[in-house]
Amino acid sequence: MIDVRRLQLLHALAHHHTVAATAEALSVTPSAVSQQLAALAREPGVPLVERQGRRFMLTGGARVLLERAPTIFAEMERAGADLAAYAEGDRGVIRVGSFSTGISDLIAPALARLRVSHPGWSFEVVQAEPEQSADMVRSGRLDVALTMSTGHLPAAGDPDFRTDSVMVELFDAILPYQHPLATRNGLHLAEDLADEDWIMSAPGTAWHECVTAATSQAGFQPRVVHTVDDFSAVFSLVQAGLGIALMPRLAWTGINTPQIVVRGVRETARRHIIALSRSGATPEPLLTAVREAASKVPVPSVGPFAIAG
Repeated sequence: MIDVRRLQLLHALAHHHTVAATAEALSVTPSAVSQQLAALAREPGVPLVERQGRRFMLTGGARVLLERAPTIFAEMERAGADLAAYAEGDRGVIRVGSFSTGISDLIAPALARLRVSHPGWSFEVVQAEPEQSADMVRSGRLDVALTMSTGHLPAAGDPDFRTDSVMVELFDAILPYQHPLATRNGLHLAEDLADEDWIMSAPGTAWHECVTAATSQAGFQPRVVHTVDDFSAVFSLVQAGLGIALMPRLAWTGINTPQIVVRGVRETARRHIIALSRSGATPEPLLTAVREAASKVPVPSVGPFAIAG
């Protein structure tokens, strides 16, 4: 009889390689992982792990077993979803993670709607940045992660995951209210913004990657004069006339900072917002509610958006 919990342990060890990383992924102590692996190494029959010094290594038998793991885990997710649907027809508990602006602009309004339409469901919200999301979903710490198209996404076709598109988020220009371009309703990325002083996040961040990819495509590299990661700090710098920024649309919705202008940009940066869940699971009813919230995100191109103060 295959113990599913031990299969999850082997799967985590195969992915993370070390006892410490495996323990962190499974939210248990390293000593608990070591004890379980030591027990597996001593079991009779087909050995699944072997000890080499202080490390535990997967055997050939374990790798044969792990070839079936994605199918087994997916069927477990389907069975859990079926059971949740059966229990009184419409009940469930979902742990959902997201980056900060995804929580404020997509998750929060989606859950407000679901409290009315699906009162039998309960949700636990956790802030999870894109670089954390896949491991948190894989280990079961999250059921659904709202994340974005970055290098931290699982590889296409990864059998452990299901991905569902939520929205394509465009980046808009944030300008000081007195800026000469503030009277324009639409801007060109290279023609209008290439010679500006830019405010941007540090290299290696999702925001920086998206913007520099777009500006490279447009034929220039932005002259970055201020490097900050907090969006409120960006607004303060723009408000003070210290530069401009190309910011994801979810970052400026609902702001109340005076003396700034938001303008749409042609050939702008964009990123795909997706819902990441385990293979075999279903992100409903959350996915439909989040997509509905995404459809209501303000768009600056339908008219000038400005806060004059």
